[in-house]
Amino acid sequence: MGMKSKITDARREVFYAELHALLTAGLDFSHAFALLIEGEREMRMKGLLKRLFDDVVGGSALWQAMERSGTFRPLDCGVVRIGEQTGRLPDTLDFLRDYYRKRTAQRRMVSSAVSYPLVILCTALAVVAFMLAVIVPMFEQVYARMGGELPALTLWIITLSKSFPAYAAAIAVAGSAAYIILYTNRNRKEVQRWISELLLRLPVAGAIIRKNHQAQFCRLLYLLCTSGVQLLTGVGMLSDVIAFYPYRQSFAAICRGLEHGELFSACVARFPALYDRKLTALIRVGEETNRLPEMLRRQGEALTEELEFRIKRMGSLLEPALIMLVGLLVAVILISMYMPMFRLGGIMG
Repeated sequence: MGMKSKITDARREVFYAELHALLTAGLDFSHAFALLIEGEREMRMKGLLKRLFDDVVGGSALWQAMERSGTFRPLDCGVVRIGEQTGRLPDTLDFLRDYYRKRTAQRRMVSSAVSYPLVILCTALAVVAFMLAVIVPMFEQVYARMGGELPALTLWIITLSKSFPAYAAAIAVAGSAAYIILYTNRNRKEVQRWISELLLRLPVAGAIIRKNHQAQFCRLLYLLCTSGVQLLTGVGMLSDVIAFYPYRQSFAAICRGLEHGELFSACVARFPALYDRKLTALIRVGEETNRLPEMLRRQGEALTEELEFRIKRMGSLLEPALIMLVGLLVAVILISMYMPMFRLGGIMG
């Protein structure tokens, strides 16, 4: 299990693309994997490919070998499992290639959208911390020698400056403790529910998370439906692929509804916080026109495009908002420190 090291999304894309190309070229699995191993120069990746190949030759399915390696995500194993069970492994490999290509592009968009605002935020925190820890105490000493009554805002900033080390330490300890508690209990349903509800309620990120999982839902279900998998079975298989807690719970409830003869669109409509009305309406149209797979494909593409748009907009909103916040914080501290001087200048004038 030494290969439990991470594989980048870009590397996953290359792996699935190469295996897909070899299989669609007419090579059998053994020859295709032998070529992959021969052409791989990175030693750890070569070792992983050899273990996968040996496991499959030993009688395991590819998805089982991937799962045992500890390197691949549940999504990868679940989709490959679908491909092997339906006889459409090349199609599922192409799906994963396209998925990781888009995921890599989206992560780059998120990185470019968030990196500069994060630099601004870190700089702002450092500047505010320096002003509270160094600059404000210097002004306090000056005003203490001068005597006289200080404005309320100045007194509040001085009090905050004195309490700043304690506040900073308390926040650091509380944050570390919360992270440790949540991480050690991350597999408990109560913790997963709480974290997922918190994430979905975030102003901008919550909508992005919803769009991302809806896009996965549409694209995976389209893949299953076009592979000849029954709708009920397909929705049940999604639970092994999409790990986000609210959606896993919704899949179980949708399956129960389908088992009782309810319409798919009616089952999905019970979760308005997870599935948009437009998606529910298109699913209903797909059921009525017997074109559900086509509707799922189109909506999956539309949701992916909307997801990319929201990521770009998030970056364009974060940057000016953080700049304004930094300016406001610095201005408040500076004004509060110079107010006594302005007042003194007015009295002397």
